[in-house]
Amino acid sequence: MTASKTEFHRRLDRALSSERLRTALRRALPELRERRDNRMREIDWEGLRADLTTRKTWAIDAMPELIERFTREAEAVGAKVYRAVDADEARRIVGAICRAKKAKLVVKSKSMATEEIGLTEHLESQGVRTVETDLGEWIIQLAGERPSHLIAPAIHKTREEVARLFAKVVGHPVPDDTASLVAVARKELRQSFLDADIGITGGNALIAETGTLMLVTNEGNADLATTLPSVHIAVVGIEKIVPTIDDAVAIVKLLARSGTGQKITSYTQFITGPSRSADIELKTQIGVHGPKELHFVLLDNGRTAMREDPFFRDALRCIRCGACSNVCPSYLEVGGHVFGHIYTAPIGLVVSPWHHGIDSVANEQYMCMGCNACDTVCPVGIPLAALITDVRAKAIERTGMSWAKRLFLRQWSSPERIDRVTGWLATLQNPLRRDGVIRLPFGTIAQEKSLPAVADHPLHYRAREVTQTNPTAADMQVALFPSCIVDHFLPSAGYAAARVLQCLGCEVHMVEGRRCCGLPQLNSGDRPTAITMAKDAIAALEHVRADRIVIPSSSCAITITDDYPRLLAAEPDPTGSRAPAPWAVRARSLAERIRPFTTFAAERASGRGLKGRALGLRATYHDACQSANVLGVHDEPRTLLRDVAGVEIVEMSESSVCCGFGGSFSFEYPEVANRVLERKLANIEATGVDCVIADNPGCLTHLRGGLDTRRKPVRVRHLAEVLWESLAPET
Repeated sequence: MTASKTEFHRRLDRALSSERLRTALRRALPELRERRDNRMREIDWEGLRADLTTRKTWAIDAMPELIERFTREAEAVGAKVYRAVDADEARRIVGAICRAKKAKLVVKSKSMATEEIGLTEHLESQGVRTVETDLGEWIIQLAGERPSHLIAPAIHKTREEVARLFAKVVGHPVPDDTASLVAVARKELRQSFLDADIGITGGNALIAETGTLMLVTNEGNADLATTLPSVHIAVVGIEKIVPTIDDAVAIVKLLARSGTGQKITSYTQFITGPSRSADIELKTQIGVHGPKELHFVLLDNGRTAMREDPFFRDALRCIRCGACSNVCPSYLEVGGHVFGHIYTAPIGLVVSPWHHGIDSVANEQYMCMGCNACDTVCPVGIPLAALITDVRAKAIERTGMSWAKRLFLRQWSSPERIDRVTGWLATLQNPLRRDGVIRLPFGTIAQEKSLPAVADHPLHYRAREVTQTNPTAADMQVALFPSCIVDHFLPSAGYAAARVLQCLGCEVHMVEGRRCCGLPQLNSGDRPTAITMAKDAIAALEHVRADRIVIPSSSCAITITDDYPRLLAAEPDPTGSRAPAPWAVRARSLAERIRPFTTFAAERASGRGLKGRALGLRATYHDACQSANVLGVHDEPRTLLRDVAGVEIVEMSESSVCCGFGGSFSFEYPEVANRVLERKLANIEATGVDCVIADNPGCLTHLRGGLDTRRKPVRVRHLAEVLWESLAPET
């Protein structure tokens, strides 16, 4: 593992030091994201996503039957169907067909399934010249590289790089404008289509009721590859099989919109058997203008095993649109050759262990910051962020964790240990403490951000003060679970949250202030410790007498409501008639009482006419990843700030894009985190305000530390602090 880890870090270093890569990614990815968003506003995105998710889920459930039906129907119209259990068998099947046809030249359309099995390299080793005809695939074939994006294989290359590459092919300089580059590809590849013995493609869907292959493309090369050669081979994963043409059309409705921001691609082919005609006396003749033979290689390669996993089977719904790459903040900085294996970006981290083993992404999975942006754009509702967390746990089982990180996580696992750690930190921090932060004198992290200082007085010290100020006419009892970070590092935010809740007619009591929900352990892949901490938190919080348990950290609230039930789903049920309910049931019951501060405050404030003093404040709002991407919160905090405190919100660009914190990510990969942070700080600065507001402690400490290091006079405040400043009695 040491060698592979070293190679991963070499690739990461190359990516971070490449200005050309940064230029290429920044030219392409933001535009893809914007195009996609524009197209989705034209349709019922949520409705179409729900429909396609249901259709694909049904198809995965019925996969064995659909494979049998597709095989029958495809063979009934003259195709031949082979089943490949793994990559070796798939390569052998295609190689055998090529030998039987004495093929010397093969043209390939873009296909991630053939990339998965290394087909091009295999055929070349067998003496079969193999030409990639998709423009992006041809570029990387000439460069001796592999795809860095599911739909845009050469997205990591600038047009200037491509011009130099093409100049070597044609033997003279090539202009670096796109039209000239496309003209070179058209001229150079045309003869290959005419001379090819076999055309090879992948497939976007296989339709079981008719034995039909659906191909969705833009360039026209797939049409030539499936029409001119006498033999067509389609290598397709078995998860692509759907029952009917209506299911395939449901894919078409979202595939191009999600991937490239088009309403529909240039070409959508439905191929049912080899070419044929019955124009002469109604006698069917196979092989007219198109191929005489059509071969399907149905690829398993771990897909059946995925289907049997209760969580990872969801990933088989993927339609390979690449939208998760386009919104991933880490991918924007390092590209696909660092972020994944053959399949790159979030979906690549999820599926690669099943196709290539956990070692293929054991280090690459650390590039995920857990911002959940990928979940919001997936057209088939795959819980990518949660599945990547599962992959991380498997990777940690395989590779282990650094002793320093394991030691810290062990110490940050119970209230007593957290008290002890923060006590040590409070003593050690004094020589480096300035204005509530710790300014490190050296190191990469020191260049990125200052660190939050441990508070002199944690929030739980003020529990009695909160109780003593409860309103007499409260109509709801609320327990405030501040979370460990708020308690020890941001107590003023927790205190403000309690006081705002009181202004909203709640009787507030502080509970379990020193306890950690286990999110650091869960995100770090230390699943056994996370499970223990989840059980401890459930046992403690389910005894709390309150109508609602409110948490001023959206991340912690989501951990309890979303992650606990999933984390504990496989825990054995207690036995005996008097035993407590299974842990997953207890987790779901507790989740019903948990509310994030922002959403709860917005619900309580609605219609109450709550009004504080107008602060005359111009500020921008940073939508924390968990609040925006998991809870779907956007308008609520802005409405509270405007209606209660009279705050003027100046919107920043990319307000819901991650700030780069990612828990331990910003400490383990500070160079990547700093790139993401710089983009966020530039967007804040462009608003011209001197205050940024957020509702998540991790974001607050990260932004505050980044601004402090750069000596920027911008205040960073929790939503609750601003609201309480407005509502507090004047002194």
